Amino acid sequence: MSLFIQPFYLLSQGKNSADAFWLHALRSLDWTFILRQSPFLMFIIGLALIYSGYRLRSAFSDRDWWPWLRVGGVLLLGVSFSLVVIHELLDIAYFRGAFILAVAAYALVILALLALLFVWPLPIFTRDGEPIGRWDSAGKTLHLVVILFCVWLLIPAIPAMLGVAAAPPSAPAEGYGSSPGPYSVTTQAYAYPMPTEVAAIIGDVEDDIEFSIYLTLPQIPTDERRESMPLAIMLHGFGNPYWETYIDWATHLSAKGMAVAFIQYPSDVHPIGVDTFDLIEAQGRSNHPQHIPRSAAIAAAIEHLNETALVGNRSAWINSVIGNTSIDPSHLWVGGHSLGAGLTFRSLDESLARGWGDGSLFIALEAPYAHSVDAELRGDMSQLPANTLVHIAISEDDTSVSPCYGVWHQQRIISRDGVGDLGDGQVILMTIPSDRHGFPPMVASHYLQASQVHEVLADWGFYRRADAQADYMVSHSDGYASTDISADAYLFNETWLANMGEWSDGVAVKQIKIYHDAMATGTEEYQGCASEIKAWS
Repeated sequence: MSLFIQPFYLLSQGKNSADAFWLHALRSLDWTFILRQSPFLMFIIGLALIYSGYRLRSAFSDRDWWPWLRVGGVLLLGVSFSLVVIHELLDIAYFRGAFILAVAAYALVILALLALLFVWPLPIFTRDGEPIGRWDSAGKTLHLVVILFCVWLLIPAIPAMLGVAAAPPSAPAEGYGSSPGPYSVTTQAYAYPMPTEVAAIIGDVEDDIEFSIYLTLPQIPTDERRESMPLAIMLHGFGNPYWETYIDWATHLSAKGMAVAFIQYPSDVHPIGVDTFDLIEAQGRSNHPQHIPRSAAIAAAIEHLNETALVGNRSAWINSVIGNTSIDPSHLWVGGHSLGAGLTFRSLDESLARGWGDGSLFIALEAPYAHSVDAELRGDMSQLPANTLVHIAISEDDTSVSPCYGVWHQQRIISRDGVGDLGDGQVILMTIPSDRHGFPPMVASHYLQASQVHEVLADWGFYRRADAQADYMVSHSDGYASTDISADAYLFNETWLANMGEWSDGVAVKQIKIYHDAMATGTEEYQGCASEIKAWS
């Protein structure tokens, strides 16, 4: 029962629908992943169930206990229909086209129950030349409609179940996008002192979390250690402050030789006015009052990171892992996902004000949401050094945020808040495409960066870039002592970035689209973002 109750409980606790059904979506994907292992076997089992249902009804429908079995079967039929509806809604809200095997499995169960519980729906209107009763006719019509509905659910999955659909490419076997490396990593959580005014307004959804910095370090052999390693600061999306969701991302970055600080900040906060303000979202900005406490928490976390990991009295655990190697924030990677990408502007402001990032700076905004309209909270991009490099990634089937946030962020970063443009090609926006040519479909959703849904599309469209970004930072930090390649040649090489491999039948996977100025030369939708007016005073 918890399968049905949990989403509604989370809704009652203030979660929006996307976040309330997130755990259910993950469970559904787990079920789908299991079915993907042997879709033909699922098809055979489904046919066997349908035949068994028919044979059981033929053999036992005259027994005294049969009506009770029908009652239980009808209840199970209702549950199956409910799950189909839920999965179709999840498919629309999260991963379009990803749940076709799950709904096909339920369609087979429904057909088996129909064969068990009801006689064949034909004839509908007459039998032996004589009309049948109105109720019998209506029931048979409904029966036939349900069968056709189940066939409609099965059709998209038939090529997969018969094994004739093209398979997606495997993850890269070596190099960027393959298994994290060359180093293994280890992680330690450091709780940071939450500002009192923020702690007082954290909502029930997150009130049991000990907000921490999860610091991930590479385990570099003693004879390979260098004087310093670069620092990465990573921020999570709204309603998902969980280390488990971003562990793959942090691992790929750190395994190249970086110190990665994943900062938990409270997103479920309720400052005064949160229930009465009129929301405005335009030009990559929003007027959420929640920006104030979230920004305060991030500032407190960065201060604690400085005291714990960067100054002379850093923690003993850090010394035990990296020895005398220092964590050098002058070589800085800053990024985030969704709301965390919007708040990256705030963490950038805190970092640049400390002089961090003056050696090399990389900004990664994944599926970005808005930053604050408040001048004191949106960050001062005029501080960006001239050598700043930026990736902004938008997923084609993102159902959670508008692509216009990323389009406006690109404009703002390029102009450095009006003080002078960064060099041509230093700030690129890319669209990660979905491709449903084969099975399983490659669906570029808002959750491409989440560890729980890490699939081959992410390996090609996301983790390859993450590996190259980390290699770039490490190579600049140590003067190319650790690598014989120039990672920036990959990071802004459009041919390399666009490539997404091939389906098993030789058809190229849809390529990533690259835009140096999405508002001027991007898609019609991207160019339309320019029409957003400044709607606040």
